[in-house]
Amino acid sequence: MSGYADLLKPVGPKAEAFVKDRRLLTSIMGPPGSAKSTSCIRKIVFETPLWQVPGPDGVIRVRWAAVRATYPQLERNVLKSWFMWFPKNRGNWNGTTLTHTLRYELVDAATGKVHQVELEMIFIALNDKSAEDVLPGLELTGLWLNEVNTLPEAVWLIGAGRTGRYPSSKFGGCTWSGVICDMNAPDINNWTYDLLVEENLGLDEETEAELRTALGDRFGVGFYRQPGWRSVDPPPENIENVEAGYAAKLMMVYAKNPNLFRRLVDNEFGMVVSGQLVFPEVNQQFHFAKDALKPLPDWPIFGGLDGGRTPAMVFFQVPNGACRVLDELVVYDPRKNTENGSISLDRLGPKAFGELAKNFVADRYGDREIECVFYDPSIDFGQEEDSYHWLEVFRGEFPCRFKPGGDAGNRIGPRQDAVRDYFNTSPGGQPGMLISTTCPVLRRGFSGGYILEEAKTSTGAVLKDKPKGPFTHVQDGLQHGVLGFKLRGAGMNHMRERHDARQAAKPQVTYSKQVAQLRGRGERGGRF
Repeated sequence: MSGYADLLKPVGPKAEAFVKDRRLLTSIMGPPGSAKSTSCIRKIVFETPLWQVPGPDGVIRVRWAAVRATYPQLERNVLKSWFMWFPKNRGNWNGTTLTHTLRYELVDAATGKVHQVELEMIFIALNDKSAEDVLPGLELTGLWLNEVNTLPEAVWLIGAGRTGRYPSSKFGGCTWSGVICDMNAPDINNWTYDLLVEENLGLDEETEAELRTALGDRFGVGFYRQPGWRSVDPPPENIENVEAGYAAKLMMVYAKNPNLFRRLVDNEFGMVVSGQLVFPEVNQQFHFAKDALKPLPDWPIFGGLDGGRTPAMVFFQVPNGACRVLDELVVYDPRKNTENGSISLDRLGPKAFGELAKNFVADRYGDREIECVFYDPSIDFGQEEDSYHWLEVFRGEFPCRFKPGGDAGNRIGPRQDAVRDYFNTSPGGQPGMLISTTCPVLRRGFSGGYILEEAKTSTGAVLKDKPKGPFTHVQDGLQHGVLGFKLRGAGMNHMRERHDARQAAKPQVTYSKQVAQLRGRGERGGRF
């Protein structure tokens, strides 16, 4: 296919990594003009055939389906992009079944071997039908979900089961299958956020280990986030192939709509509801870690605790003036959403939450102790468990040093300012606040869930005084932790080797086992 050399040219490192990823579910998220659709086409045509074995006649056969919600969307976006590279008169186009069959030679760059490829591309629009009506009966190698955040989740759930069914063993069998997705940055309440962005398959540790063994490098979810149009380091992708001033045009178009500006210019996630971000300083690509953060050996670990009926806890370190948020502990039901698609927290008393936190720390950090927990001062005044204070009951299960994470009035301003100070610093050019991938609720809150909502009045809309909703609990836990450290914890933060003389024997009940026990008796404990 020498006439399509431009298509082979990578548009940027994120897009190229997406094209090369062999996992069963991969997605690319970028702003308009970043060549997401083109990258999907490149992966379909030039990469995935090389992951198959030839049939007895030496021909590699693959069959893909591309899905959009409506036919106008399919025609405007997918078919337009496809025919730009592969006109109808190339190969065999069937306008009735919307199937394009291509036959071409493909060179394996690794070996130099030339392969004969037969590719069937089927184009599908749901229109007013459900995924159950449209997708059963397909026998595919792969499935392309274009602008996946505009599709119902059922397309993924049903469509994934139609892959791996072509070619048949008669033609060598299917040695690779998968689902690829592209999208603009979705709102954080869209179903794609949890599955694709957070890469959450909902597997317990034992099942995940079994599937990793069975699938090898095909296991898991691969998510690739391209830089936004205002990004400097790294620069935007595909910039060579868009008109001069393209980014400036988008900025002008979306200037009056902050949510669309975030999504379509900066490639940042959209908010759950309209309102104002509490922490507009957050840069997701700078302040969100790419991987799970591990505790540094020579720095103590601190906790931030928000108590009450829906408690939450965070664990962090402060090396060299920067805050590294290692983990969160949030009690929730992963099977249940609120009306706006946000998370739904569950109630858990101080005794059960204390036991859960103790086992969580043992699982995460082994025999390392938590140096100090900075807590919400207001929980000293709540009565629980036969008139014992909430904190007293919690401490009975989670022995540790405890200090208030704020002033006597528990004012929200100083707490938020303490967190904001870390976002506004970058010691040594590194993030002043770095949040681990193991803190999805915290990250989702910073991405648009933790906001000051608008309240309508007779004279117009005004912002409410305080954030409300499920994201506030873990945010409060972080705020108590950070402000408490600022006021009372700096003297505990000297570097030293950690010794375990005070550490009791490790608990026999692990965090994961306790979660299963809680769910078994209807208490539904879990970490989001």
